[in-house]
Amino acid sequence: MSSKTLAFALIAAATAAPAFAADLTYRKATLAPAPVVSACVDEEGIPTDAFGFTTGSDVASVGSFGPSLTYNGAFGTRTGSSNGHGLTLQGSYGLFPCFEVGPYVLGSFSNASAGGISADERAFGAGVEMKYRLLGRDMHGLGLTLVLDPSFNRADPDGAGRFTTYNTGLRIFADKALIPGKLYAALNLSQDLTWTGPSPYQRSSTFTVGGSLAWQVLDGLYLSGEVRHMRAHNDLGFGNESGYATFAGPGVFWQATKQLALSAAYNIQVAGKAKDQPGDLDLTNFSQHLVKVKLGYSF
Repeated sequence: MSSKTLAFALIAAATAAPAFAADLTYRKATLAPAPVVSACVDEEGIPTDAFGFTTGSDVASVGSFGPSLTYNGAFGTRTGSSNGHGLTLQGSYGLFPCFEVGPYVLGSFSNASAGGISADERAFGAGVEMKYRLLGRDMHGLGLTLVLDPSFNRADPDGAGRFTTYNTGLRIFADKALIPGKLYAALNLSQDLTWTGPSPYQRSSTFTVGGSLAWQVLDGLYLSGEVRHMRAHNDLGFGNESGYATFAGPGVFWQATKQLALSAAYNIQVAGKAKDQPGDLDLTNFSQHLVKVKLGYSF
């Protein structure tokens, strides 16, 4: 190789190297950062209240806070009349990743009458709902949240002494996007362990399994249909069953603004049986009609 050829090659290499380095630096700078995959946050969120009485798996992000006010109504019994009304005020806060804490206070009023005798009962109480998201839809195909919900309720019935009820709810909330942006499914399992005083406390429990489908008909507007099966027991386990009931009904969820949401659901008992009671429904342990209306706000 001649000296002129060698010099030309060296000059070409020297000029090409900076251009290649600059091009590499430019391409590195324009590459989008890799998305953060987490069980706590999914690319597509599903409103937890879009499924009626059934609940979705999403939890509040760290530092976010949202109050809610929920009305629950229960109507219908086998003999006479019965109706109950309750309000729950709750504040939910994202305490740390995947964990939401939701303290609440509640109050209720019920009226029942049979054979010309009526009885009113007032109650108030408080509790705290703690939710930990174990699986995320983006990572695992479905969302899965574990819930611990301890509470107490102080009842004051007419013509009887006051007493306190303690309840511990153990729950699993799961959901999945069947058609992203359109159709979603949710499944809930719940076991409520109840101690009713005064001492010696009566022990009871209620097991619930519920499934729901929610369809997003418009942006922020969901219609749902659900089926729930509930079984009542006169102990803390699954023995000594006192009755069971199956409920079904529709629900609606509306994200009115970015912060404000309104949801409502209705369930009717379609099948059931109370132990040692006639009829095809269990109207001893459960009501015939259930109503839920919730107003939520997020900051």
